[in-house]
Amino acid sequence: MNARRLFLLLLAPGFGTLASCEPAEKRLPTFPVTGSVAFADKKPAANATVVFHPTDPAITVRPRGKVGADGAFQLTSYDGNDGAPAGKYRVTVELWLAGRPDEGPSNRLPEKFAKPESSGLAATVGPGPTTLDPFALKR
Repeated sequence: MNARRLFLLLLAPGFGTLASCEPAEKRLPTFPVTGSVAFADKKPAANATVVFHPTDPAITVRPRGKVGADGAFQLTSYDGNDGAPAGKYRVTVELWLAGRPDEGPSNRLPEKFAKPESSGLAATVGPGPTTLDPFALKR
């Protein structure tokens, strides 16, 4: 093995150590957020994923939650159910389910709910625990 390869081999672990010394992402304070999602017929949107898209560019996380069998969800930004930073959000909802075995999963909700610009869903998270009005999805 030539000297250059040996040098690089010995130096490589040090680069990994330096990379791990970067500051952790800047976490914003979060507040518990709960809500629910149902279809227009009031049937819970079980297994759907709710994503909050901040309108403030200073908020870099996109809090999300999984809808339970009862239609309820809790948001997570960094760690399990920690909530969301205070601010205004556009909300998307998608329900990805598998079809036939030879097909991949597909979103079972209208495409408009998958885009923040077209979903028509919005929410405001305040400082402190927030319980949102239910989101009623209409086809």
